[in-house]
Amino acid sequence: MTPNFEYGTCCIRDIQVPEDCPADAVDTPAGPRSSNTRATAGTPKTLLLDGKTVRTSKRFWTSLQMRFGFTPNVFKYFTHREVFQRISKHNADDDVRYCLESQEDGGEPRLLAVSNPRNAVVDRGELDGLLTRYGALKREYHDGIVRSTHAPRHGGPFTIAGDGFESQYVIETPIDGFGRPMVYLAMLRQVCTNGAIAMTKTFRSEINLGKSSKKNAVNATFGLERALEGFNNEEGFAALRQRFDGASRSWASIHEVARLGRILADLVTTKQLPYHLGSTATEHGTLPGSMSLVAAYRRITGDLMSMYGLANMDAITAKRQRSLPTACKVYDLLNFTSELATHHAQPHGARKLQGFIGDLVSSEFDLENSADTFSDWRDFFLEGSTKA
Repeated sequence: MTPNFEYGTCCIRDIQVPEDCPADAVDTPAGPRSSNTRATAGTPKTLLLDGKTVRTSKRFWTSLQMRFGFTPNVFKYFTHREVFQRISKHNADDDVRYCLESQEDGGEPRLLAVSNPRNAVVDRGELDGLLTRYGALKREYHDGIVRSTHAPRHGGPFTIAGDGFESQYVIETPIDGFGRPMVYLAMLRQVCTNGAIAMTKTFRSEINLGKSSKKNAVNATFGLERALEGFNNEEGFAALRQRFDGASRSWASIHEVARLGRILADLVTTKQLPYHLGSTATEHGTLPGSMSLVAAYRRITGDLMSMYGLANMDAITAKRQRSLPTACKVYDLLNFTSELATHHAQPHGARKLQGFIGDLVSSEFDLENSADTFSDWRDFFLEGSTKA
């Protein structure tokens, strides 16, 4: 269902907490608050915007704090209503631009973000026209951000460890006015259409949209159009290919595997990843269908506790974990993660997995180029690396 977007401006005093805000309309880290919990312990799910009931979002609260320079800790000492009143009283420039997301079913609109009215904002309609004109390979929307995938002007297919890849770049464009468009370098693994996005500062660039004045309005899509016309970054793509090539020659350490394992456990708990992988994995040929995520992960990394004869991997110090290999290479870990992010995870989970990929390739691997010395991980194991 395609959402509709409404933009407007208001003063902070026009955003109010309903007087009869019920207990179940407040979220707390441990769930809905009880009757003896203060209202300030959670975040209201609904607000009144010019008298109209709107649902709130995490993006709204984050953007509000950035706009007026306060942190969530303030709500420990003041109610949300008091904070809005104090901002309006002591801040002469309390105007904000807001963006409402509404579905065609006619439900209550969702308040996405607030921003400085002088900051340029990319309209959804203009962005769709721009992406169509420049032939975006893929586009998707989630939580105020449109993510589009593009092919660079130069650079054809290439091979790493026998697999065919293509260079791509991804633009994340906020359409609610909060933040700037970000360009990330990416790679598409052709055999299973896995998209690996280097979502890290090392492989990221920002697009400045400019600021409007009272007399002149800025063209918010100008910077985006320039990026779509001429973006290439050959050095960045070469560096990314080099890191993936290095990953194919490096055994993954216990530390690297455990780090991804913690992320996967968190995403399963928050329902950003399914516990059982369906038939989609079979169609793409990397992960067998009807297999639990834990079993699929263990199949890639090996049963580490059996390999090292331990009942708990926490018995190995963090420093030692960085020097002990697993049964897979970093390259396998990257492909496994990109498979989950592309074909199985929910949008928030996919972004977290792509962030792991970006962090991993932007720094030196724990066992960099270890496969050149030890052709099999067991060789590495037998060289005495597990001695205390």
